[in-house]
Amino acid sequence: MSFAWQGLPSCRPVQQSIHAPLLLHTNALFASLREKLEQGWFNELLRELFAPAPVEIIQVPTLPKAEEPDAAPARTDGKLALDHPLTVADLGEGSPSAEGVVGSVASAELLHHPSKGSLYLNIYYDLGGLTTEEVQYLDLLTDVLDELDTPRHTARELNTLRSTWLGDSQACISFWTGRQAGNPCHAKLTLNMSLLERSLEKAVELGGEWLYETRLTGAKAEAAFARVLSQQKLNMEQQFLQMGNQYAAVRAGSHYSVEYALSEACSGVTGYHFLCALLEQADWADLGRKLEAVREKVLHHAALTISLHGSEDARKQLEALLPGSAFAEGMRSPARPYTQALTAPVNEAFIIDGGVNYDILTWPQERKPERRVLARVMSYEYLWHHIREVGGAYGTGMVTRAETEYLYTYRDPHLAESYETFAKGPAELAARAYTEKDLTDSIVGTVSEMDKPMKPSAEARDLDRRYFCGITDAMLAADRKALCSVDAAALKAMAAELGTAMQHGTRVAFGSKEAVEGAKGLFDRIETL
Repeated sequence: MSFAWQGLPSCRPVQQSIHAPLLLHTNALFASLREKLEQGWFNELLRELFAPAPVEIIQVPTLPKAEEPDAAPARTDGKLALDHPLTVADLGEGSPSAEGVVGSVASAELLHHPSKGSLYLNIYYDLGGLTTEEVQYLDLLTDVLDELDTPRHTARELNTLRSTWLGDSQACISFWTGRQAGNPCHAKLTLNMSLLERSLEKAVELGGEWLYETRLTGAKAEAAFARVLSQQKLNMEQQFLQMGNQYAAVRAGSHYSVEYALSEACSGVTGYHFLCALLEQADWADLGRKLEAVREKVLHHAALTISLHGSEDARKQLEALLPGSAFAEGMRSPARPYTQALTAPVNEAFIIDGGVNYDILTWPQERKPERRVLARVMSYEYLWHHIREVGGAYGTGMVTRAETEYLYTYRDPHLAESYETFAKGPAELAARAYTEKDLTDSIVGTVSEMDKPMKPSAEARDLDRRYFCGITDAMLAADRKALCSVDAAALKAMAAELGTAMQHGTRVAFGSKEAVEGAKGLFDRIETL
């Protein structure tokens, strides 16, 4: 299933050259092994290994010697001290991005970012005209594409061709909250391909075949639906146990943000129920017809943006290839934001089989870049100690997003106690005294998260996201300036206001039956997954 956050790297077997076949001379090897077996060589080896008598080792723990009360501890936790630490003045204004050039060809918008080296071809179909259910079916389509044949190739043959000609290729649903007025949600069906420039013609051919020609009806397709959906259900159940904090965060945020609401419908608890219903019905022929209908609606009618990160010669070649490709259409609908009605906030707990808990407290918050500093202070100066070091959770923190903020715990032995700890945080941060060094460390740490290096393919996708969301270099520079200007008074004021927002927040937890039942007074509804 697609997820609002990052995807997973793909792995492919190494392809052997067809000009250098590998010959294994096994006859002599097998003859030698048979001879050793007949002679009892393996039996003798095992006898020698297990002949010695076992050795008993007793370890007795001892307390530290009383006569050494001032001895240095075996381990000392502390912050890394640099000889020449960065200051806020060293952060600068950030690196400007390469400005793209927008054109049009074959009823598609063509966005070109000049670059050298590998070529990245990202294709985006607008989903603003779809219903939530249609996006759910389209999300399932991206999951099964790898298993489907086309009139020209079997699924295995097509996957081999893609691995041979392309460095990477994946289809998924992407959605982001824009910086335009009203914070619109931009939802896209995305095809990402990385390749060498000389393979551009093959990329257009294979990408078109993969998206447009895969067979969604027939016995093979129906068997693929049953197989993939069963595996996806199992994957989600495992992820509930392993990363319940992310599912809980999306569930809670779905009451305040269209982006989170769509993510929840496709990849959250709602998406899981949708998947279970399809498996229970097992009407694979009907599923094929619905997938065909939504594919027709999107690929042939939705607004299309093709983003090329490559040379000028590659752009000219692409402009010549597109009119005769599967991506060409006479007319397409204009792009528009995706809309979805938001539901009223509900405090919910979901019982999972694991013995740990994932606790989330979410509240609405308009975008303010300086609150990233508050989030870092809350994460490392309060939650880290009280939730992780004292409470024993594997992880914890505060996260600020486009329209929401939330506190979370990860693999937490506690549930009700962690919510009590959350509630005490704002007052403690507001009462603290912050030195210049404290502020510098927090601001530099915040900016370092913003400036994390990205792989070229990820950088290309991020530039595309910024284009759709209307994010300019000037906006990013203003964000940077705002968070670098945070002082002690501003930080204490934000912390004081945080308590009021958290009082009206939404609680969502994934946890053990014992922990959930012990904290049932915190929730409006409880469900067993």
